[in-house]
Amino acid sequence: MSSFFDKRSVPMKILTAACNLILVNFCFIIGCIPILTIGASITSLYKITVKIAAGENPSVFREFFSCYKENFLRSTGFWLVYCLLAAFFLFEIYVVRNVLPKEYQWSMYPAIFFLFAIFASASYAFPLIGWFDETVKQIIKNSLLLAITNLPTTILFAVVSAGVAYAWLVDPQVQIITFSILIFMGIGIIALLFSFFLKRIFEKHGAVITSEENDSDK
Repeated sequence: MSSFFDKRSVPMKILTAACNLILVNFCFIIGCIPILTIGASITSLYKITVKIAAGENPSVFREFFSCYKENFLRSTGFWLVYCLLAAFFLFEIYVVRNVLPKEYQWSMYPAIFFLFAIFASASYAFPLIGWFDETVKQIIKNSLLLAITNLPTTILFAVVSAGVAYAWLVDPQVQIITFSILIFMGIGIIALLFSFFLKRIFEKHGAVITSEENDSDK
């Protein structure tokens, strides 16, 4: 029984990771309350979940809000730009579908491509902000390069995100269930899933994912 409560045991690692996901999920929601700050909250979320994916036990509150404060301006700037670009192309799709004649329906496909490009860039940009000390130009360049060179992973991110969005929009009853799961720990679970891939990618580019606790154990 004592081995069960050993912090190195598999059950305790699972319980610790679950508790950390609940905590970071809560921190993320709090950080998103002013909608303009969602970018900083996403950056901080990935700072924590990538560590959890590596088997670390981060100090969730301290590290989340430290990352939030440190990267607030850059993350918020990227969030606003991505939102404006996405709004522009979504409006273009709306006009093509509802205003233009049917023979011009094909013209919405470039807009769909650019929406995917925006999502792909954002999928890597916010984690990059949290893990690497890069300029704005480097973040833009590297986020696009990572999206292209890891295209299967990028597509997986898009499919999972689209599935969650569809579950959110398709049915009022499903909306309630989806909302409840996301509020509890669902956002953290999705970020953790993505973080397993991001961890591998980031380590290839020199990120050192460790914690003070693990350092002291060595």
